[in-house]
Amino acid sequence: MKKKTERKKALLESKNKKQGFSRDDAVKTGRFLAFFIIVYLALSVSIKFFFPVIVIEQWVADNVLAFLQFLGHQGYVTMGQTAVIHIEGGPAIEISELCTGLMETLIVVSAIIASAGIDWRKRLFGSVSAGLATIVLNFARIVFTVLLILGTADIALITFAHNILFRAFLLISIAGMYMLWFWWAVKDDRKKGKEKSQGGKKKEIK
Repeated sequence: MKKKTERKKALLESKNKKQGFSRDDAVKTGRFLAFFIIVYLALSVSIKFFFPVIVIEQWVADNVLAFLQFLGHQGYVTMGQTAVIHIEGGPAIEISELCTGLMETLIVVSAIIASAGIDWRKRLFGSVSAGLATIVLNFARIVFTVLLILGTADIALITFAHNILFRAFLLISIAGMYMLWFWWAVKDDRKKGKEKSQGGKKKEIK
């Protein structure tokens, strides 16, 4: 009787897999989204409480200017409603909240933390690594945009690069980072699952 019930369960599971998105998958997705939203809001409120947006903007502007000075471009940063980089012989470049990469960083970090069922140490490692990588990529995006502004007077090209190309690149990058982390985080569990299934088959043959 036990063998029959086990076979029925296995058949039901295989049917659900063939059908695609099962009820369990829907529940897991709902939990992930709910946890993701909670983590995102909690991190967003906490970071903005301890580090106001204007402070983050200034930090980004100062580091971008430092790198530009390393490349030979002189300038200075002023603070108003937002941070503004003034480059000698070039236009003033505003660094707003959207330019800081804060939203993208919080998205990838929240998604990793919200991935329940994965060891917390892997989630901690993934969130820190992906967060730092996103900050670096966003920093590179801003630098390339500024260099493009300094190198061309084509407003259409600058607008396309800033609003679409570089922003899309950043979003695709964080999606890729999450997928790469998830693959790394579950690969050991998949190996263990395969070993267990193979061991079960060997026992049935005996």
